Amino acid sequence: MTHPHWHDVGHAFITWQPLPGFNKDTLLIVLADIGATVTPWMLFFQQSATVDKGMTTKDIRFGRIDTILGAALASAAAIATILATAPLFAHQMSADNFQAAQFAQALQPVIGRFGASLFALGMVEAGIVAAITISTSSAYAFGEVAHKPHSLNLPMQEGKAFYGVLTLCAVAAAAIVLIPGLPLVYVVLIVNVVAVLAMPPALVFLYMLVNDKEIMGDLVSPPWANFLSAAVVLILTAAGILFGISIIAPNIFAALGGK
Repeated sequence: MTHPHWHDVGHAFITWQPLPGFNKDTLLIVLADIGATVTPWMLFFQQSATVDKGMTTKDIRFGRIDTILGAALASAAAIATILATAPLFAHQMSADNFQAAQFAQALQPVIGRFGASLFALGMVEAGIVAAITISTSSAYAFGEVAHKPHSLNLPMQEGKAFYGVLTLCAVAAAAIVLIPGLPLVYVVLIVNVVAVLAMPPALVFLYMLVNDKEIMGDLVSPPWANFLSAAVVLILTAAGILFGISIIAPNIFAALGGK
C-alpha cells in the first residue's frame, strides 16, 4: 500500500547507517530491537510449553521447522512495519510525536483507511500475543520455583496458583498501560533493554544444559551451534556494557563522532 521501490529498499538495507549518527538514543533503539527478539521469558515459555504439550525427541525436526518459519515470518513482519511507517519519516514526521495507536492515525492519509486499520490491528494482535505469552511464562516460572502444578492442561481447581499468577501478571500489565500520561513507547524500549541485559546469564545456563551429555545424551549441541551461541552471548554482553557506558558517560558518543 505504500508502493515501495524494492531496489531502493534493498540498497537502503545494505547501506544502512544511523541518522544523524550513532548516539545513546540510537543505541537504545538497537538494544530494544534486540530485546524484542531475544528475551529470557522466551526460554521459560518455550521449554515449559514443550513439556506441556508432551513433545518428545521425535518432534525436534518439526520444532526446527517451526522455529525457522517463525523467524522468517517475524522478519517479514518487521520489514513490513518499517516500510509502512517510512512515509512518516519522508514527510518529516518524528516518531517522538506518536504513541502506538497514533501511528495508525498518522498513516491513514498515506496508506488509506483500510491500510491504517490493518496496521492498528497488527499492533493490537502483537500486544495480545505478548501479554498472553509473557504472563504464561511468568506463571510457568513461578510454578517451577514454588513447586506448584503448572500447566495449561490443568483444571482450574488444581491449577489455582498457576492461573492466579497468570491472571495477576495480565491484570498488572493492563493496569500499567492504563496509567494516564505514561510514555508507553519509552516503557517498551526500556523493558526490552532490560531483557537484553538479563539474557546473557540465561543463555550461559542454557549453553551448559545443552552440552551436558548426561542430560542430552546423543542430542548434545554440535560445535557449530556452540560457536553461534557463544557469539550471541558475547554480542549481548558487549551491547550491555556499551549501554552501561552510555548511561555513565552519555557524551562519549559525541567524542567518538556521534551526535
